[in-house]
Amino acid sequence: MEWGVNEWVAVGSAALALASLVLNWLVVRRQTELQYETLRTEMDSAVIAWAHEAIDSVAGASTLARGRGVMYPADEFRRLAHETSQKLSAIADRGRLFFPNEEHDRHGQDKEAAFQGFRPPILDSIVFACGRLDRMAAEGGPDTESAEFLTKCRRLLVSEAQNAIDPRRRKQMLNRLAVGRLDDKTSAFKVAADLGEAMEALYPGYLLQRRDAAWIAAREEMGRRRR
Repeated sequence: MEWGVNEWVAVGSAALALASLVLNWLVVRRQTELQYETLRTEMDSAVIAWAHEAIDSVAGASTLARGRGVMYPADEFRRLAHETSQKLSAIADRGRLFFPNEEHDRHGQDKEAAFQGFRPPILDSIVFACGRLDRMAAEGGPDTESAEFLTKCRRLLVSEAQNAIDPRRRKQMLNRLAVGRLDDKTSAFKVAADLGEAMEALYPGYLLQRRDAAWIAAREEMGRRRR
């Protein structure tokens, strides 16, 4: 079979159509990936903003416990505790938009849909902090036991919030931060070590681990491995 101009034009047109189809598929795929990344970034930003407010509120509750009767007279403590408790309650409910309950079919069937099932630990940390604050009496001196309990709640909250953010994206962010420090010849780990040692000198036993040269070298090596 001899190929004429029409046949070659037809083959060329088919090849162009196929190439266009492949290119269009690649473009659509890339756009879909970008849309997903954008949505995930927005979601992470919303979770971070929520976590910031939650951490501040739990920390505020701990401050109230430590300052009861010293910094905060009974009437002022009662007012601030009520305001902080209401804020914690609202933050917990807002957190359900990001962290829904689990096993809805096994618990709380008589409740509204968002409250059926079991709370995730990140919401437990806020709910328990709110409950502890609600049960604190306005009279008396510093409540160190409640303050320590609230500190544990805050640490659980921070840990769970950190886990909720995409570790891969967090690593990329840390890499960008590391690149931004390349022109700074001062070791941030050395500065942190000096601050820690200054606290140790003032308050012996403050540091769980001394910030010596080996500590600085180990942290700097970790930073280099992240790049």
